[in-house]
Amino acid sequence: MRVVSRMMLAGVMLAAVTSVAVAQGAAPATVAPTGVLKVAYVNSSQILEGAPGRAEALAQFEKETLPMRTQMQRMSDSLQAIIGEYQKAAPQLTAAQRTQRESSIGGKQQEYQQRAQEMQQAAQARQEELMAPIMEQVNKVIQDVRAEDGYAFIFDSGTQVSFIVSADKNLDITSRIIDRLKSLGPPKLPAPTTVAPAAAGPAKPAVTGPVAAPAGVTRKP
Repeated sequence: MRVVSRMMLAGVMLAAVTSVAVAQGAAPATVAPTGVLKVAYVNSSQILEGAPGRAEALAQFEKETLPMRTQMQRMSDSLQAIIGEYQKAAPQLTAAQRTQRESSIGGKQQEYQQRAQEMQQAAQARQEELMAPIMEQVNKVIQDVRAEDGYAFIFDSGTQVSFIVSADKNLDITSRIIDRLKSLGPPKLPAPTTVAPAAAGPAKPAVTGPVAAPAGVTRKP
C-alpha cells in the first residue's frame, strides 16, 4: 500500500503557488497611464513542472519513505492473512471462539490504522519540509516579477478553482517565471533523513460488551 504518492508532493507545491497575489508590505503596483491596474496570470501547473529542485525533492521523498511504505505493506499482508485464516476456520469454531478471534482481529486492525495514520503524518511533515525551499524560491520570483512590472495582481489559471474564464494570452507570464527560476538554479534541499512514525500511544482498554465483526470478516450465525 502506498501511503504517499507523487500527487501529494505536487499538491503541496500547488497550494503554495496559488496563494501568491499581492503580499502584505510588497512594493506598490504601478498604475497604467489609463488609470487601470496592471494584471497578469500564471499557470501554476506548468511552473511546478519546471521548478528547479522539484525532481530532486520528489526522488528524495520517495527514497526516504520507501521503508515506511514497505512496512505498511507487510502489516497489511499480515492482517489479510490472519483474516483469511479465521474465515477458513470459522465454520468449526463455537460462537465464543469466533467472538474471541474477531476481537483479536479488530485489535490488530486498530493497531494497523493507528500506525498508518502516524506514518502518514510523519510523511506529510517531511514532505512540507522538503518543499519549503522550493516554494520560497517560487514565491519570491513571482513577487519580484510582480513588483518589477508593477502588476496589481497575478492570478493563477492552472488550478481547478481558478476564477479565470478567459484571458488575453499576452497577460500570461508563466514562461517568464520559469525562466527566472531556471536562471537561479535549484535551492538547497534539507539533508536526507529517515521518515519514522511517531511512537505508538498507550494501549487502548479492552472492549467490553458485544464485539462488531472486524472489516473483512463476515460473522457466522
